[in-house]
This record gives sequence, structure tokens and C-alpha cells, in this order.
Amino acid sequence: MVAPFTPKPPRTGATRRGAVGLILGAPLIAGCAGSGMQSPFSGGEQPAGPPQQPAAVGSGQVKVGLLLPLSASGNAAVAAQSMRNAAELALAEFQNPNIQLLIKDDNGTPQGAQQGAQQAVDEGAEIILGPLFAQSVPAAAQVARNRGISMIAFSTDSSVAGRGVYLLSFLPESDVNRIVEYAAGTGKRSFAAFLPENAYGNVVEAAFKQAVPRRGGRIAAFEKYGADRTQSAAAIGQALGSADSLLLADDGDSLVSAADALVAGGADLKRVQLLGTG
Repeated sequence: MVAPFTPKPPRTGATRRGAVGLILGAPLIAGCAGSGMQSPFSGGEQPAGPPQQPAAVGSGQVKVGLLLPLSASGNAAVAAQSMRNAAELALAEFQNPNIQLLIKDDNGTPQGAQQGAQQAVDEGAEIILGPLFAQSVPAAAQVARNRGISMIAFSTDSSVAGRGVYLLSFLPESDVNRIVEYAAGTGKRSFAAFLPENAYGNVVEAAFKQAVPRRGGRIAAFEKYGADRTQSAAAIGQALGSADSLLLADDGDSLVSAADALVAGGADLKRVQLLGTG
């Protein structure tokens, strides 16, 4: 006769590690599901004020600070709320993980991130997750270093990583390397790129200019654009005849606007392979 199965309670240490791991991954997945790789969070209208939510979730002894731009403008607040929900759901998936989330609104600014990090460590945080934006990481990192605790940010800018500061994100450099490797593997050798004139575009540019020659290709055309894409799009349109692939590093409405500008500038997008990081 087989004895009835009695489930054993999970070990506290293993459960705690699993909960922290899931909490780490959940905001990243939520953030990427709600937006592109490039974090285009500056546009859009200010969302209606969300209902007041508790600043701490859980009652465990291990305190984890979570810095998110919950009150920032545009899509940033939407992404932040999704990340918060995902983290809370991840915590709820575990029984008695002995963790307490200390959720701090950094408003999407360096000052807010520094203040939120300070509040979290003052309340006993043993690790800090976030912030989301690269410009906010150094300010929060200084607080974490002063207390000797680690910080795991969600930024895609690898330059902000350092002593005690780690990144949990999909880095643009890795994306570009993978994209160029794929295109080269399909026989593409002549690359063009049309990139935004911003910090993300600068990172993609550096990675693109390294990855293409490394894969045996050449850069046939390269342009960056600001608010007015007309001139740069026309330049790409004229040079695109010697390229067999085109890299775009934007998403959403910005990507559509970039493509429209290229077509208006004379680019024949049907004859090149379109590559994108978004």
C-alpha cells in the first residue's frame, strides 16, 4: 500500500532566493512587454493619477528596495506600474518568502532616485532593485555604496554599471551584435543605419560600428535624426541603393515616423532587409 503523499513545506532559504529571483525577473519582463528595448518613456500624455497603493508589500524580515518612476510623465508611469504589479505578483507566488518590498517612487529623476534609495536603506533595505533610467542610476548607486549594499538596475546603458551596481536588462550592445550576426548569416554585407540622436542612439551607433566590420560587412550609409528627420532621411534615401540591410533603433510612433520620413526621402525599403532593436 502506498502511503499518502504529504507535501513538505519549502525551505525558507531556498524559497527566499526563489522569490528574490522571480521578483528580479518580473519587472524586466513587464517593462519589455509594455515598451520597446529603447525605453521611449518620454512621450505621451500624463496618465491619470493611480489609486494610492501601499509603499511596502509583504512583512518579511528581508527588505528589498524597489525604485520605479511611478509618477513620471508619459509612458514611464505606465511601465513602472506594470513592473510594480509584476513584482508584487511574483512575491505572492511564494508562501512565506520572508521578504518585504519597499516600493519607492523616484519620479524618473536622479534626485528622486537618490531620495528613494536613501529612504529604502534608512528603512533597512538589504538590496535595491532599480532605478529604470540610466541617468538616475549613479545618484542611487552612491547611496547604496555608502551603505555597502548592492543595487540591480533595470537600465539598458552598460556604462552605468560598476562596483556594487549590476544591470538586469537587455543591453543594446548585445542586441546589435545579435542582429548584425543574424543578418551576416543570411548573406547581408552592406549595412545602413538610421538612428535617433539621443543616448540610446549613441550606444547603438557604437555597437553597430564595431559589429559590422567584425562580421565581415561594411557600412554603406549612416545617419542620425532629431525632431526633424527630413534631411537625414533624404541622405539615407540617396545612399540606400548600395546597401542590402537597414538598421532602425526606435519603436512605436517614433519608428513609424522614421519609416515615413525615409520613404518621403526616396528610400526604397522593399529592397533592403529591415533590422530593428525595438
